[in-house]
Amino acid sequence: MPIYEYHCSECKKDVSILFLSFSEADEKEPVCPDCGNKKLERLLSSVALIHKKTNSTKSKSTKHNVGTEDPKSLAKTMHKSSNKSRVDYGDEFKEVANRLDKGESSTSIEKSLRKKVGESMQTH
Repeated sequence: MPIYEYHCSECKKDVSILFLSFSEADEKEPVCPDCGNKKLERLLSSVALIHKKTNSTKSKSTKHNVGTEDPKSLAKTMHKSSNKSRVDYGDEFKEVANRLDKGESSTSIEKSLRKKVGESMQTH
């Protein structure tokens, strides 16, 4: 179940919205839970990965801050997580992973994908 982060232009808050599936996230228009505004700008957030050890050690959580990691290392993590979960995350996920694998920066990838859908790279 994906959780996406948005910035509301009306109440100026950053909000997280949980969708029940990736297809629901693509089809359903997000609505600000605080003010009901439907004009939300999607934010790029960090990725959290859970690693489980097979022996009796505890699980650990590792956060990868997008834009600060080595692109090839991030691509490797994305491919590994996708293979491990056996979930098809879609063409955009594959495109990003492959571009990172070729050494392109996450900032460059984000900028080109946002341009494709008409979003800006403004920070809040």
